Amino acid sequence: MKKFRRTKKPIRIGSNFNRKEEKKNNRLQSVFEEIEIKSEKSLEKCLLSDKLEDNYESISSIFNNCYGVILRKFTIGEKQVESFIVYIDGMVNRDDINQNVLKSLMTDIKNTDYEKESYQENLLSLVMNSLISVSEVIPVYSIKEAVKFILKGYCVIFIDENNGALAMNTVGGDARKVSEPLVETVLRGPMEAFVEDINVNTTLIRRRIKTPDLKIEKFNLGRLSQTEVVMCYIEGIAAEDVLSEIRQRLSRIDTDVIIEGGEIEFFTEDNWLSPFPLSEVTERPDSSAASLAEGRVVIIADGSPFVLIVPVTFSYFFTAPEDYYNKFFSSSFVRLLRYFAFFITLTLPPLYVAITTYHHEMIPSILLISIANARAEIPFPAVVEAFFMEITFEIIREAGARLPISIGQSLSIVGALVIGNTAIQAGLVSPGMVIVVAITAISSFLIPKINSYRAISVLRFPMLLLASTMGVFGIIAGVLTLLIHLASLRSFGVPFLSPFTPISLEDWKDTFIMLPKWLIHKRPTFLQHNNQVRTERGLAPKPPNKDNE
Repeated sequence: MKKFRRTKKPIRIGSNFNRKEEKKNNRLQSVFEEIEIKSEKSLEKCLLSDKLEDNYESISSIFNNCYGVILRKFTIGEKQVESFIVYIDGMVNRDDINQNVLKSLMTDIKNTDYEKESYQENLLSLVMNSLISVSEVIPVYSIKEAVKFILKGYCVIFIDENNGALAMNTVGGDARKVSEPLVETVLRGPMEAFVEDINVNTTLIRRRIKTPDLKIEKFNLGRLSQTEVVMCYIEGIAAEDVLSEIRQRLSRIDTDVIIEGGEIEFFTEDNWLSPFPLSEVTERPDSSAASLAEGRVVIIADGSPFVLIVPVTFSYFFTAPEDYYNKFFSSSFVRLLRYFAFFITLTLPPLYVAITTYHHEMIPSILLISIANARAEIPFPAVVEAFFMEITFEIIREAGARLPISIGQSLSIVGALVIGNTAIQAGLVSPGMVIVVAITAISSFLIPKINSYRAISVLRFPMLLLASTMGVFGIIAGVLTLLIHLASLRSFGVPFLSPFTPISLEDWKDTFIMLPKWLIHKRPTFLQHNNQVRTERGLAPKPPNKDNE
């Protein structure tokens, strides 16, 4: 019988196998990446042929089984020069193609002197410079360039015996017209909102800022979508370090598809664990123009009616465009009311839970007796009541937002009344809790920015837990933790609590209250230090001096 020798160390087959498989997969992955890079480079180097049939076969094979891609052959002039045109139906303006391209090359050329000359070899430049009446014509010499322009909505024409093609800007098709804002209600100001067309959106901004210093830089994001994204800023006002940081973060995005600006926000925000938004979303061009004049940057994504504004601070979420269109007394009062509403939204339900659970001595005797009588038959503690009502309200609000406007408003009103009355009659919640939750819900709507009140709604729940376990001390600990978190945040390098910390008294003229425009001389110093003068001094209005008349 054979004797088997024992090994001192046991053989771990699984671990060695996994390591070998991991190395093999890494090698295969690197090979696939090299093949992909080589294929892209080969496609870039794949130049157009001077034979029309070769180009036709290449384009038709690339767009095989692509509904809506139109390839039309035709001849130019009486010499019957073979050509074909490629475009995507629905993304082009057919009238431009029919009148300014096809009609010019097939019919109008016969009435010119070009037929008497031998122009076969330089027909491409002749067509581009003299025959077609399209504002933007770009020569292309590779298959990849031609495909890129076709997918953008351009019309590309190929001519026989020419190793190039012409991409003509005939972008068109159906699009939504400029209308009133649907989310941000306008109390006073321009009744215009952004649309899904990036060219229209940049035009809406240019109409309000008529200076060549308004710069618009373009990026193409998304490997599959190739979404056009532009970065708008005013040169000389926006800080260069902020601009370079935004360029770096946008260039670093590497994903398949970018559909909306919110996806850009995910890739560019400073702290993704924070519930507070570090960029603002708006659909109003006037708000975007005012932000640009302060030194901020506007990011617009094609296909989205909402734009991003960066960098932002905590105080920015309590301002509205209407503040600058009304008297500063009323605007200052409304701003103070918004800060007070923020405090109510964050702390009122936790305070009610803490006082009714631990700190009865803080309540007047008559009110304490009333609350005790109302809660006498309630089988749950106050924190369970608060959670039940808060979650119910959030469900009603989310359902009302998802439904059509007419149905959503009815659902919100009827749902709140029916559920509130039924819950009180069933003895599940007390009337005092219903009042507290209702005041909290109404206060949350005073914050004018779109994506800021959601953060406050989320923070109410951990504050309720702290109040139910430690009372008022838990609320104080939660507020201090929140302040420390806010002080640690940055929005593209700008401290989120500016101008409160670091303190800048000059910038306080437009934070808690708003002074008249002629007293706000400088732009926010925490945004830039280059061009701070916004309004010249000595512009206060004065009554006429009758002695000098």
